[in-house]
Amino acid sequence: MSRDVSAVKAELLHSFGELLGPLLDQAANGGLSAREAEVQTWKLVIVLGRSVLIAVLSLLCLRVTQTAVLERGLTMADVRTRMDNDYIGKLNSTFGKLRFPWFAFRDDEGHTHAPARKLFPQRPKMRVTELLLEWECALAADHPFRKAAEALLFFSHGAADVEDTTIERHAVLVGNAIPVEMLYMRSEKLRQVLEKKASRDSETGLPIIYASTDAHALKRFVDENWDPKWKMVNGIRLWCVDRHTDKVIHVGGEFTWGDCHDVAERFKRLQKTGILPVDGNYGDGLTAQVTLCTDGIDWIAEHVLPLFPDAVMVLDPFHVVEQVADTSAKLHPGKKGKAAAKRIVKDGRKALGMRNRRQRTKVRGGPVRERYQRKASAREGSGQRLLDDVLLPLLRTVRRGKKRLLQLIAYVQRNLYRTHYGELRARGFKIGSGAMESLHRTGSQVRLKRAGCHWTETASQAILNLRMLGLSGRWEDFWSQAAEIHLPALMRGS
Repeated sequence: MSRDVSAVKAELLHSFGELLGPLLDQAANGGLSAREAEVQTWKLVIVLGRSVLIAVLSLLCLRVTQTAVLERGLTMADVRTRMDNDYIGKLNSTFGKLRFPWFAFRDDEGHTHAPARKLFPQRPKMRVTELLLEWECALAADHPFRKAAEALLFFSHGAADVEDTTIERHAVLVGNAIPVEMLYMRSEKLRQVLEKKASRDSETGLPIIYASTDAHALKRFVDENWDPKWKMVNGIRLWCVDRHTDKVIHVGGEFTWGDCHDVAERFKRLQKTGILPVDGNYGDGLTAQVTLCTDGIDWIAEHVLPLFPDAVMVLDPFHVVEQVADTSAKLHPGKKGKAAAKRIVKDGRKALGMRNRRQRTKVRGGPVRERYQRKASAREGSGQRLLDDVLLPLLRTVRRGKKRLLQLIAYVQRNLYRTHYGELRARGFKIGSGAMESLHRTGSQVRLKRAGCHWTETASQAILNLRMLGLSGRWEDFWSQAAEIHLPALMRGS
């Protein structure tokens, strides 16, 4: 290949003319349908694109080699360039397979150097260009690996032909190399959200940032027998609520196969990195009200809540209602007790200040559905009211299921400090953990919980990281730094 740029240009233009001429002639003679014209144009673009890319990569490699030679106090005329097969770059790209020279050279001591290889830090573990690697990971994050391979081949018009096992290997390597901090919103954007968009505590005027953790089950291989079991993966999510639209603003989140101690350590890391300060102080005069909205499982109260002594604690009332419904079914079993059980649940919802289901929305002329609004009272809805109005009176009258009722009473009593629902509503807080529950679907289940899916811990963690990277809005940040930071670190780690 010529090292003269003008000669390279001339050769590319000549090749382009040879490819373009027959296509234009065929169109002029009416020998193409509209679809055939587009298909043929894509074929031309791919062939031309591959040629241009080979030329560009070759010139980049040449430039790197020239710089390395000059640093030795030599010129290109003083060294012998090796162009044999061992020093030809072979990569798969979005335009197909490429072959281009590294322009390796031999020094006076007989040692061969190929400095241009540093342009591709993923080699030799992954013989693909960075853009194709990004495409593979993007498709693997949303589709089964075989479907990802088919989609890649289809939308590249046959140019990017990659095996599904290759996509799987690449996605697992890259997904597990994503820095955890990139699963969360950039600090400057988070500050902007808190200052301009996030809903505020009407009592203190502070913007509110919510945090939660919850678990859901996925099928995972757990032993050498390769028998997949249902295992719990723990999720963490941070979010705000847009005070103008009432929509959830995703701040970030992650999933871990670790236990309660690992979840606690991850919250400590969020504190240390400033993503979720223990006191909500983000510096430069910006302080947010940290709010932990979780279910009533005991390990959260033991390992997570104590890490944020100044936070507003909220027990999701829907989980309380689930406990009430389960208890009422045991107090009044069978069809005969169904009406009585429903009445207990309805009274429980009222005591917690939860609206009846028929009050959820109201319709005003036309297709637009307006949210049902009502003013919250600080005295309306609390765990104490549930005890006083529903549970304790039941304890004096029921005979069957008394043990289960006592367990429910104990559950509510030990969580009273985070059941002041009326007061929290009056101050503008959201009291449900639905944002956390919905993350399970978008961040995990839509990809990992398909029919017949079962995972190793390493592969599932990689896919979870890729999906959370996309949700955090940091996808471009990661890949813009991939060649300089992430891929070299990945290759060293492997």
